[in-house]
Amino acid sequence: MRCLKIALVAALLSVGAGAAFAQSPPSLQEYPLRDRVFGPGGAMFPNYVTPSESRIAYVTGSGNGILFGAATVDFLCQAEQRPVISVIKPPAKGKVVVSPGTFVATGTDAGSTFCLGRPVSGAVVRLAGRPPKGGMQFVVRVTYPHLGAWYDHMVTVPGR
Repeated sequence: MRCLKIALVAALLSVGAGAAFAQSPPSLQEYPLRDRVFGPGGAMFPNYVTPSESRIAYVTGSGNGILFGAATVDFLCQAEQRPVISVIKPPAKGKVVVSPGTFVATGTDAGSTFCLGRPVSGAVVRLAGRPPKGGMQFVVRVTYPHLGAWYDHMVTVPGR
């Protein structure tokens, strides 16, 4: 019996220490009990959101220094697994770079159009350096892990 009590105390201390290192829940003054039960957030953390629908959208976009972007988002436009963008036909002049980033969704490859016009987080393609005088075109392939499919997109960059 005594060993069981010691094991229980040790387990509680390790769980408490692990939670303290990760993130401790807010106090009842910071996040009142009424909001925890009846509010839009979670029971422990106020910003936790679970979408009411589990549909996933596959959105694309550009703008603000981004030539092309792709993202996998849920019904509330929260980022899911980032798609993989690979350059299939590189530009004749200039160099493009693929990295994680945020962009405004302007199109969709599949799924809901709810997130169009909203900022989303995913993978983006940027131009390294200045665009050539005559402009350029290149082709990227976007692979969505959830969907298991890929789509090719031709990106056109106007000249300066």
